Amino acid sequence: MSPDQPLVSSAEPFPGRLEEAGIFPLPTPPATAEAGTGAGADATSRPVAAAARVAFLDTLRFIAAGAVLFQHVVEKTGKFGQWAVAMLSPGVFGVVLFFVVSGFVIPMAAGRRFDLKTFVIRRVFRIYPLVLVAFALMALLGYGTNLADFSAVKSATLHDWLANLLLAQDYLGATPLLGVTWTLSIEFAWYAIFALGLLTFGRRFDDRLVVIAPLVQLALVVVSLLLGHRLPLARIGMIYVAILGCRAFHAQNGQLGLRRLCIDTGVFIVTMAISNIVSFGYYRHPNITMNEALFPWLAAPILFMLVAGIARVRQSPLVTNRVTGWLGSISFSTYLLHPLAMGLASALVPSSLFSATCVLLTLVLSVAGYRWVELPGQALGKRVVARLK
Repeated sequence: MSPDQPLVSSAEPFPGRLEEAGIFPLPTPPATAEAGTGAGADATSRPVAAAARVAFLDTLRFIAAGAVLFQHVVEKTGKFGQWAVAMLSPGVFGVVLFFVVSGFVIPMAAGRRFDLKTFVIRRVFRIYPLVLVAFALMALLGYGTNLADFSAVKSATLHDWLANLLLAQDYLGATPLLGVTWTLSIEFAWYAIFALGLLTFGRRFDDRLVVIAPLVQLALVVVSLLLGHRLPLARIGMIYVAILGCRAFHAQNGQLGLRRLCIDTGVFIVTMAISNIVSFGYYRHPNITMNEALFPWLAAPILFMLVAGIARVRQSPLVTNRVTGWLGSISFSTYLLHPLAMGLASALVPSSLFSATCVLLTLVLSVAGYRWVELPGQALGKRVVARLK
């Protein structure tokens, strides 16, 4: 999931002949030579100016967070919820969409002159303040109440708490205390790959990563089949879809041709289809069927490319408006705090009011989390960066 709140120019100047058609522009030669590697390497050759929020990204964040919330709520509402999850798998769709948005955002947020120390500090302060508050609330509700949804907290060991706070619970055999945090370790992995790729290969590092990623993904498919063991191929694919989002960012800035972006997207869809057929079809997952896995990995990147790449869609009132933009700005809090809202709702209201109460409590927690945790956390990160400089 991508929690970033990027700033870019609302004017969106697109060079190239395809601008008139409102589609991703053709690439234009950079004005300067290829940037070298190292701490001063450019994140992009023609970055979008930081001036105003990108409305379409916030709307896509809102859709992603809403999809995750929708699945977790309707799973508890009977046959309709089971049917909706089985047909659409909205939760997986939301997570994949979050990661393609993150791939688009991170080269933008990194700025023109990339500094590793600044990047790391801002990423940590962007995510961890809300994570720590969320776990503090889990502890308060778990140790201070008898609510069933927070009972796992009482039996949690020190190992469980440390693993969860490090976002490594799934890899250290610990009991997950806040299930949705599983995506954040992958988000940090994407940050690390982005920084390493940029410092190693320069500003167009994604030209290499977009070739390496499907090769690695398919190699792991073969390894999984040879070993007779199911590997977490979809989790690795989250990094791949973030790389695809990075490609879309360069396409929108005129550094990548539409034809090449279409090829990259097609290779991604085929590669992930093969991965998911093996991971969820040949092998079995306890919670996700093959059908539930295939649709989100097709729908999420296509939706993103349509919205990001077609000006008429991107600038339409349905995509660019204050309501979805605002809801998108609080999407990280929505994603991370909605399990708390669900736990409270299940204990406080009858089942007939469960869904509406979940949405209302999630909205309240999201606004509070964004205003009193996320924004101060980002401001603190900026002060730390300024002090270190």
